[in-house]
Amino acid sequence: MTNPTPTTLYSYCSEQQVSLEDAIAHCGEVLKDAIALLYSPSACQFLRLSDGRFQDSEGKPVNSLTDVFEARIFTEHCELRWLNRDDGKGDVVLLTEAKQSVNGFQVCQQPIAEILDQHYLLWGEPVLGSKNIQDGWQRLAEARIGKLNIPISEKLNKKNQRVYLKTREYISALEYGNCAVIEERLLKLEVK
Repeated sequence: MTNPTPTTLYSYCSEQQVSLEDAIAHCGEVLKDAIALLYSPSACQFLRLSDGRFQDSEGKPVNSLTDVFEARIFTEHCELRWLNRDDGKGDVVLLTEAKQSVNGFQVCQQPIAEILDQHYLLWGEPVLGSKNIQDGWQRLAEARIGKLNIPISEKLNKKNQRVYLKTREYISALEYGNCAVIEERLLKLEVK
């Protein structure tokens, strides 16, 4: 799909390695009501980020992030990526299509030739009538992966409904006229 209007992808990179908590604090309002996808040695989990704090599917605050080695925190407008490099400090980048004011971050902008919206299917079937999860969350389950609680407000009321992670690919012209996907950004979870 050809991009009808020129798009610029802004990448804001931290000038030094920072903790995940500091990375979130630097971005402030940009990440209001974001979804977090956190990876640790023991789990891959979704959380909600509200007022700078993570909450799980039961509404409990998640304070210990010591074993998280990668985080992708996203809204429809931006994505914050953090990668643990050295004892809880890591590289940070904020990707967005709009200029931001982020203290302590350097900006790089890339003109985009095309954008493609994509969808990744999340494993698991809806668990109807799930208990111990708060409003705005749904549960998926699959025998080989167990249960996965996801922060999505839309009700899953049929067994054949599926949840997708919507992403956006950015295609840019490279040297010698070739084009390639230079970046992909997480946007939102949606039911189909």
